[in-house]
Amino acid sequence: MKHFYLRGSVLLAFMAFSLIQSSNAQCLCSAGVPATAIDQTITIAPTKQSSLNFAFQQFDPAIGNLSCVTLHDTITGTSVTGAGNTGPDSVDALFQLTLTNKVSGPGITLTHVYNSLHGYDSLAPFGDPGDTITYGPENIITFPNGLATTGGNAGYLGVGTVNLTYTITGGMIPLDGGSNYNFSVTTVIGGTLNLTYYWCPATPLGANISNFSAFKKDGLISLQWMATNDQSNITYEIQYSKDGENWAGAGTVPAGSAPIGTVAQYQYQYHPASADVGEIYFRIKRKDPEGNIVYSAVKVVNLQQNDQRPGIQIYPNPVTNLVTVQFDELQTGAFDLELISTTGQIVQKKQVQMGGNSLASMELSSHPARGIYFLRARDTGNNHQFLTKVIVD
Repeated sequence: MKHFYLRGSVLLAFMAFSLIQSSNAQCLCSAGVPATAIDQTITIAPTKQSSLNFAFQQFDPAIGNLSCVTLHDTITGTSVTGAGNTGPDSVDALFQLTLTNKVSGPGITLTHVYNSLHGYDSLAPFGDPGDTITYGPENIITFPNGLATTGGNAGYLGVGTVNLTYTITGGMIPLDGGSNYNFSVTTVIGGTLNLTYYWCPATPLGANISNFSAFKKDGLISLQWMATNDQSNITYEIQYSKDGENWAGAGTVPAGSAPIGTVAQYQYQYHPASADVGEIYFRIKRKDPEGNIVYSAVKVVNLQQNDQRPGIQIYPNPVTNLVTVQFDELQTGAFDLELISTTGQIVQKKQVQMGGNSLASMELSSHPARGIYFLRARDTGNNHQFLTKVIVD
């Protein structure tokens, strides 16, 4: 009779985020310009777990267009294998150990397969001294540097997390010497998983379209934006997408009678269709009489979530020195603006007084390290909080 065991213990993992301005030959923007990289790393402390789950931050499509995604692992592992004769006779045994280590996510799979032979070795009858034998520890990942790439997979788009899994499967089998054995396989793995987003600016972005927001309320999607009308007969088309890549028109809004050179505020109510489920992406397409077209940033609304309170958006993003906070609605009272690390630490804090306006700003005087952070705006009067993600360059 054969038995196979993978012994488990507690996983200790640490996630670190950083922003790397680098290029990848497979990930280029238009005209061959190298894409910008956002890099996330999870470090896996040594563990005997045979199945692990990891949550990486998704790529926020409001930042730009996701060109491609790469996964690089440096996982190493060792294995100790035990074999015991459960039969009544002495045997000369030959065994084969096969273990498959696999890391997988949307559109990406990294696989390391290990095979080794053990024996021939003599084992005494069951119950006698010498009826068991131990092999190892042996290195089960001989090439620990794996790399896989996928395109702008929709599974990586959003403002939540994307899950990747690690599994190790397999075991030891007898090739010669009968079939009456007990086996135990104990593996210890550790290393890093590195997920990199390569993105390009949404081309072209309209500098005269600003403060674009989208939120769900009473079953409708409320879209608002501000725009500078530098000429007459401008039209704004509301576009939506279910994957952040393929776009369709939802409706148009004319510039109206706003005087040339002035800034006007616009809004549009999107009525979700029965086929609209999950995340819906929105952007504004601006077209002038000469046919010139520019686009706004992209906003995401999850139709499966409860109605949303009006939120905040920030620009520029990525930010270097000064971050501007745009509330979707006018605010009054004292607010705390807080820059928070992914570990929950408040890196910088500023109090601002809102007097029926919607803009506030904070200079990053603490010079935080490059990477992914959260910006929280908290109304100190009623403790209402607004939260969004920001990349510090």
